[in-house]
Amino acid sequence: MKLPSRTLVSLGVLAAVLAPCARALPEGEASAGRLIARRYGDAIVGVRGSVYMKISIGLRTLPATERKIDISGTMIAASGLTLTSLSAVDPREIFDSMRGQFNTGGDPVELSQTDFKNMRLRTGDGAEIPAKIVWKDPEHDLVLLAPTDTASNRTFSYIDLNQSADSASVLGDYYQLSRANEAFHRVLLVRACTFTGIVERPRRLFLVSTDMYPDALGCPVFDPEGHPIGICLNNIDKGRPSGVMVVPATDLAAAIAQASPEQRP
Repeated sequence: MKLPSRTLVSLGVLAAVLAPCARALPEGEASAGRLIARRYGDAIVGVRGSVYMKISIGLRTLPATERKIDISGTMIAASGLTLTSLSAVDPREIFDSMRGQFNTGGDPVELSQTDFKNMRLRTGDGAEIPAKIVWKDPEHDLVLLAPTDTASNRTFSYIDLNQSADSASVLGDYYQLSRANEAFHRVLLVRACTFTGIVERPRRLFLVSTDMYPDALGCPVFDPEGHPIGICLNNIDKGRPSGVMVVPATDLAAAIAQASPEQRP
């Protein structure tokens, strides 16, 4: 019997906690993951749009190229302020780090302009909210977007980074929320994970048990009590992404506090 697409989506949302090897979790662990998904699932949204890049080589400017943006993000304020991975949204930082590798016969290569168009946040109910980029932090691979349509005065579900757990431990039980891609109707995904190591210098990072899936970027990790541990972002090494790590929520909250008052959650 062929199930209608709406039924498939519903089944996806209610599916048991997913792990890379698809093992069944003990009911206590699975129940904790399902509770976290119900509590915070609406705060995980899609970030969509286009970035147009203009590259010049010497005196010659190449035609603008379009790059589609389609990534997940996490709402961190009732206003809809959304956090996600800067390197997945804006190619400028990566471009600048690779500038010396271009073989152009000595002509300088410049990324003269990046224009963002039709940026929007897609909520779990399918609504698309026009948005704009309001702040970037290349050091933390962090970008903030804010809804531009304030007329509706809508209040959004969100995750409070300041309510983070006090500590995280190696081999503890944690849960990561994200959303599937468009082909799977962006159903909410829940994955059980653990930390295999904690980096302390030059800044704190949590190493996860397996390579994070691409959909994990910009999405949160929780402890079993539902406290946010951190957000999955790219570790930036010499200007380039070197792998997905979990950046502590407290560090991100402190970084965001450096934004101007109108950009803060």
